Amino acid sequence: MIFNYLKISVRSLLKRRVFSAVNLLGLTLGLLTFLVLFAYVATELTYNDFHDKKENIYRVVVVEGNGEAEIFLPPGFANILEDQFADLDHVTRAAGFIAGGLISNREANIAIKEADISFVEGDFFQTFSFPIKRGNADLSDPQTAVISQELAKKLFGEEDALGKSFTLSNNFGKSDYTISGVLDEIPLRSDLRAEVFLSIHYLENEANRNGNSWADPNGMDSGFANLYLQTNPGTDGEQLAKQMTDYFKRFPGLDGITVHLQPLTEWHLGRSIDDPLPTFGSRAGVFVFGAMAVLILAIAYVNYLNLSAASILTRLKEIKMRKVLGANTWQLAQQFVLETLVLFLISALLALIGVFLMEPLVVAVLGKSIWLGAFNLMIFWFLLIAIIALCSLISGFYVVLLSGKFDKKSQVNLKPESGQWLRKSLVVFQFVISMGMIISTLVIQDQLSFMQNRDLGMNLDQLLVISGPDELGENAKEKLVSFKNQLNNFAFVKGSASSNVLPGRSYNFSAAGITPMVPRPEDRDQSYAMGIIDEKFLEVYEIEIKSGRSFSPGEARQGWYASRKLMVNESAAEALGFDGAENAAGQNIKWGEDVYEIVGVVADYHHLSLKEEILPMILLPNEGQAYFSLIVDPVNLEESLTSLQATFEEIFPGNPFEYYFMDEQFASQYAEDQQLSKAFTTAGILAILISCLGLFGLAAYAVEQRTKEIGIRKVLGASSPSVIRLIISDFVILLLLAIILAFPLAWYGMKTWQADFPYQAGLSIWTFLFGACVTIFIALLTVGFQALKAAWSNPVDAIRAE
Repeated sequence: MIFNYLKISVRSLLKRRVFSAVNLLGLTLGLLTFLVLFAYVATELTYNDFHDKKENIYRVVVVEGNGEAEIFLPPGFANILEDQFADLDHVTRAAGFIAGGLISNREANIAIKEADISFVEGDFFQTFSFPIKRGNADLSDPQTAVISQELAKKLFGEEDALGKSFTLSNNFGKSDYTISGVLDEIPLRSDLRAEVFLSIHYLENEANRNGNSWADPNGMDSGFANLYLQTNPGTDGEQLAKQMTDYFKRFPGLDGITVHLQPLTEWHLGRSIDDPLPTFGSRAGVFVFGAMAVLILAIAYVNYLNLSAASILTRLKEIKMRKVLGANTWQLAQQFVLETLVLFLISALLALIGVFLMEPLVVAVLGKSIWLGAFNLMIFWFLLIAIIALCSLISGFYVVLLSGKFDKKSQVNLKPESGQWLRKSLVVFQFVISMGMIISTLVIQDQLSFMQNRDLGMNLDQLLVISGPDELGENAKEKLVSFKNQLNNFAFVKGSASSNVLPGRSYNFSAAGITPMVPRPEDRDQSYAMGIIDEKFLEVYEIEIKSGRSFSPGEARQGWYASRKLMVNESAAEALGFDGAENAAGQNIKWGEDVYEIVGVVADYHHLSLKEEILPMILLPNEGQAYFSLIVDPVNLEESLTSLQATFEEIFPGNPFEYYFMDEQFASQYAEDQQLSKAFTTAGILAILISCLGLFGLAAYAVEQRTKEIGIRKVLGASSPSVIRLIISDFVILLLLAIILAFPLAWYGMKTWQADFPYQAGLSIWTFLFGACVTIFIALLTVGFQALKAAWSNPVDAIRAE
């Protein structure tokens, strides 16, 4: 019997090719979107789960008295924790991204600039289960390193890199490292990653720190390391964190902190949406994309139901004949269940193939790769089978419900009225979701435009940045001075500055213990962002000086420690207790036991993106060498760059010439939000497309039902426009109802989203109205096509007897 129903289902689908094709397209699009977003959500939810010891690994997070959570801690705490707490197996120190520099294979004359370099504990790879392709990855020797397979190929080609050496030149000087391990590709779902892992024991020798006293891996003054704990099996992390908090409260200056141990499984998304501890991802974002997956699949399925309802009139004779012959409800339902099952199975197969074929497009839309291994999870197959089975059952009984009021004896009443309200409700549901997505896309674009066009308090136009050299060799100071002089001799360079800090690229470091000459209780929890600049930086970036002056060339040559000079922004002046910028210039402050003079106060400017609040910032004088910022004439820029490269390579041989434009670099901070906008745009287009397919079906259904009515109206003199208005009017009411429901939902959702931004564009009613108009216009075009067909049809054909 089932086999017969299956044959009939296939014949029926082939007979109604247009409806079948539209149904197949809608379901495939819905399932394709669902599968992509399922893989994205699964990727985010399974971050870091490949580590064997994940149940016993924690990250130490310290919440200070002001409520700020800090993960970069003085590495010296590692020894204290291991000595005092028996539940710890051991503590792993890791200092990420402080060792970036120039990596070279001198024998092959290969030099590569690499930023992703981390100092880690000697047994780091015994704690974390990264895939080791070659070697034992033991970093207990101070001058050993583990590198990625990709970097190994760049440095040594096809040769085995294990046991070979490379030279690293960075702010810690120049040193050789022996490769003790080569990593296989680090899994996509890892928050810990680097191209090079160096032994942190290298920094234990003071001579290797090259004057960077803050980098002592056993020090207690500078917070630059992450501390990872591996506990003994069965240890309660929350209880251990409480014990640590109680322990540190006994020490002056640490009595206001709270220690949290963040499990490895919560590093990426946190414990909940409102988890106050730092994370690498966004749980709220995962929920949004998960909801989007369900809603678009729901729209596609609603679309299928409406198309099924629209096509039922073409099958009335079949249904009535089955009833006359004694078919019961379940027997009728089986036929439609199988038809839905066949369509869903074909759609699911096409969608799965589509995910693998369209992976590059998916990466472009989402801005990151998805883990295709998610389709091997049992939960995926359970979910997919459950969706197909449930939708097939609902479809079968839905169609039977629509035909349930037919009287077996009736040969005239062929207009089923049941289900009208349900079909219209489903259309409203579709367009509430579609309109919400379109409006959300427009609001995200408004916020992005607001952030990108707001006055930053500085000028980034025509600013070219050259990355400074990592290997200076002998006569370093003379080379830097020579290069700066050469820059100023170029006619196309209108101004230049050097610095170790750059807008859009964080700060050099942060520091506490900075107070007025008479310290106050509130100063204990206040920290300041620090930036190192030369005397020309403020002039080149056109940052306003509110009071006082900029640094002198002599102060930049001396550096801040020798000159005992610094500048502050307005927020820092306020945090230090000065009443206005004009009262701060010329005043002295204390940094620990040392006294510094504030020579000037700069206006608050957006050093980072508008997603971040302006922090209290202190500017320190020095002849920076990390970045050279140039105001360049855009005429003949290609020739200018060639001249700059030749000069750079002549003065700093062996260092790669790298440059970028400051406005592009600064705008890159909004890449994540731009990807969110792109994802919402794509989802909105898909939702509208699928919804309009459903609207097409409902319009066809309405025209089919009112064929005779339309014919009679036309015979009695009704014009084509009046017929079009007759058909469209019902749908306009549904769309207006969708607007009434969509506006408050979208308003609440976008207001909640914008709440995370310290500087907000706000919500404009015009944005909502424009989104509604776009949706209505597309929908009416869809309905209008069916209305025109009805208006232009021959009325004689419409009223002819069956």
